[in-house]
Amino acid sequence: MKYLLDTCTVSDFVKGQPGVLARIKATSPNQIVVSSITRMEIDYGLALNSAGAKRLWPLLDAFFAVTHTVAFDAPDAQAAAAIRAALKRQGQPIGAYDALIAGSGVARGLIVVTSNVDEFARVSGLQVENWR
Repeated sequence: MKYLLDTCTVSDFVKGQPGVLARIKATSPNQIVVSSITRMEIDYGLALNSAGAKRLWPLLDAFFAVTHTVAFDAPDAQAAAAIRAALKRQGQPIGAYDALIAGSGVARGLIVVTSNVDEFARVSGLQVENWR
């Protein structure tokens, strides 16, 4: 089974969070993917903080060099729309970016790895793990 790392998990990796580091090291790189949505969120954070970007970019560049990035596509979009609509109807809205990442996870049969378990656990059919 492949793992889709959420933005908070990539951030935990960069910060050296022990549980995340251990699981990433123990997992084959071909079993770990990130969404183009996560790449955007990371790049956005770096664009806001040029000092942090200079310090963090070498580590992130090396990480992304060995981690496949999956492009958000039409099946992902359809799954994300269904997820967001279902949760809104239940009075439990989900953030737009989280819906997109969850949509990719559902559409592709991936396990979403996140510390934001409460947000993602509400998504029907989505497998979620917390590596912290």
